[in-house]
Amino acid sequence: MIQTQSLNVESGGDIFNKTIGIKVDVDTSEGMKHGVPVLLALFKKHHIKASFFVPMGKDHTGRTVKRVFTRKGFLKKAGRVGVISTYGIKTLLYGIVLPGPEIAKENRTIIKDITDEGHELGIHGYDHVYWHDHIKHISAQKTEEILHKSVNTFKELLSENPKSFAAPGWMVNAYALRFFENNGFIYTSNARGHSPFYPSFEGEEFHILELPSTLPTLDEVVGVAGTDRATLTRYFLDALKDGLNIMTVHTELEGNRWAGFLDGFLRETLKSGYTYNRLIEIAEECKALPVETCEMRFGYVDGRAGEVSLQK
Repeated sequence: MIQTQSLNVESGGDIFNKTIGIKVDVDTSEGMKHGVPVLLALFKKHHIKASFFVPMGKDHTGRTVKRVFTRKGFLKKAGRVGVISTYGIKTLLYGIVLPGPEIAKENRTIIKDITDEGHELGIHGYDHVYWHDHIKHISAQKTEEILHKSVNTFKELLSENPKSFAAPGWMVNAYALRFFENNGFIYTSNARGHSPFYPSFEGEEFHILELPSTLPTLDEVVGVAGTDRATLTRYFLDALKDGLNIMTVHTELEGNRWAGFLDGFLRETLKSGYTYNRLIEIAEECKALPVETCEMRFGYVDGRAGEVSLQK
C-alpha cells in the first residue's frame, strides 16, 4: 500500500514559487566537448546555476541503431530531430565502427569548468546506451557493478562522493534505487512526473528523494508543437507551473543548433519572475516539506520512443 503524507509539493507552497531547476543531460562525447561550453556560456550570460549529469564511461551511441527495430516511433522521432545534424556522423559510429571515447575522463577540464562555475555535477550512468536499453532486465549484481564503476570514476575525477544520479532514458530498476538509498545519494532524477516524491516501485518503498522531470524535452516537441524558436518558446512557457518545474535539456540539442531557443526561454522566464536553482538545492529544500510517496512504474510519454519511469 502506498503511504502518502499530507502535502503534495507540486506547488511547493511559498518555497518553490515560480522555480525552475535545469537538469542538463550529457549523452555523448561530442555533447560534452562542444555542447557543455555553449551551455556554460548561456548560463553565465543569464546568471543561472544548473545541474549537469555526465556518463562516467564510454560513448557507444552507434549501438542505438538497433532501436530502429525494437522501438516503435524511433525513426519518426529521429527524423523530426535531425539525427546527423544533432549528433554528427562520428558519434553515430562510436561503439560499432569507431571505438567509443571516454566521456568524463577525456574531458577533465570541462568537468572542472562545470564545478568551478558553481554548477552541480552528478552521474548520468556509465555506458548511457547500455543502461537505457538493458537496465530494466539486468541483475542486481550487474546493476551494482555498473554503479560502483560510476561512483569510483566520479570520485577519481572530483575527489568527493557523488550526491545525485539521473538515469539515462529515465529508466531504472529496484536494485539501483536500493543502491542510491544505501550509498549516500541525496536525490535522483530518474523519472517523469509532476512533483518531488519518494518512489514505491515494484511493491517496494524507497527512501531516496526523486526529483522528476516535469516538462517535456525539446526533442519530444520539435516538429509536433512547432519548428521555430518563437513557437517552441511559447509552448514551454505555457507548460510552466507557478510552483516547481524541472526541465531537462540536452547538450546535443540546446547546446548545439537549439541554443537560441534556450537563450530565449531563459530570457523570457527571468522576465516573468521565475528563479533558477540547482537540483541539489531543491532537494535540500524538500527536507523541510512532507514529501509524499508515489508509485513509479514504466510507461510512455508523447513524442518519445520507448518506455520511461513515470510518477503515478
